[in-house]
Amino acid sequence: MSRNAKIAYVSLISLVGLIVLLVGIFTPLGFGIGLIIAIACWVGSGILARYWGVRKRKD
Repeated sequence: MSRNAKIAYVSLISLVGLIVLLVGIFTPLGFGIGLIIAIACWVGSGILARYWGVRKRKD
């Protein structure tokens, strides 16, 4: 898998976390549940990025 594809997957998981957080804020789902799931997505994407070696570049 190319580096760009790995970055895309990690970004997609992070985006899912943001969407879940917004759904939790603006619907009756509940802020707490949305926050927990969003944090889990963000932590998971960070772990996956580190495992794949696709950390953000500091140019």
